[in-house]
Amino acid sequence: MIRYLFDAANAITALGLILATTAIYFALIGRFEIGICFGLWALLADDADGMIAKSSPNRSALMAQLGGALDGLLDLVYAAVFPAVLILSFNAFSVPALLAAYCLILSGALRLSYFSTFGLDADGFGRGLPLNNNLFVLAFLFVADHHLPVQGLGNLLIGAGFVLSVLHLSNFKFPGTGSALRLGNLTLAAAGSVALLTK
Repeated sequence: MIRYLFDAANAITALGLILATTAIYFALIGRFEIGICFGLWALLADDADGMIAKSSPNRSALMAQLGGALDGLLDLVYAAVFPAVLILSFNAFSVPALLAAYCLILSGALRLSYFSTFGLDADGFGRGLPLNNNLFVLAFLFVADHHLPVQGLGNLLIGAGFVLSVLHLSNFKFPGTGSALRLGNLTLAAAGSVALLTK
C-alpha cells in the first residue's frame, strides 16, 4: 500500500495529515496558537493536493480513487477533529466542550459523506459551510480575543463549535471550488499564521 504515497498528490495529502496531527499535539499541550498555524498549513496542503491531482493527466483511476478517500480523511482530521480537540483542551475537557466536540465531528463527518456521495451542484456550489472555515474562525477568535466585547474565550470557542456545526449542515449554497476560493484560503491562512505567531 505504501506505493500509493509515491503519487505526488497523495504525498502532499500525507504531509497534510502529518501537519494536522502536529496541530492536535500542540492543542493537547496547550500551545493553541501554534496548533492553529499547523492546522492552517494542513488546509493549504489540502488545497495543493487537489491542484496537483488535476494537473496530473496520466494519473490512474485507482490512484485518484484512493487519493479522494485519503483527502476526505485529511479534511476530517484538520477541520473537524483538530478544532474539537482544541476546544476540549482549552476548556479543560469540560462537558459543554465535549458536547461541542461531538457536534463538530459528527457534522463534519456527515457533511463530508454527503459531499462524497452527491458532490457539487450543477452550478459548482456546495451545500453548507465548508469545514475548512473552522480554522479561520479559530484563528480569528484567538487573534481578536482581547478586543472582543464578550469575555471568556473558552465559552466563545464552545459556542462557535455549536454554531459551526449547524452551518455545516445547512442548505445554503457556498462556492465549492475555483481559483478565487483557493486564493482566499491562501490569503487567510497566511494572514492568520502571521497574526498568531506574532501575537
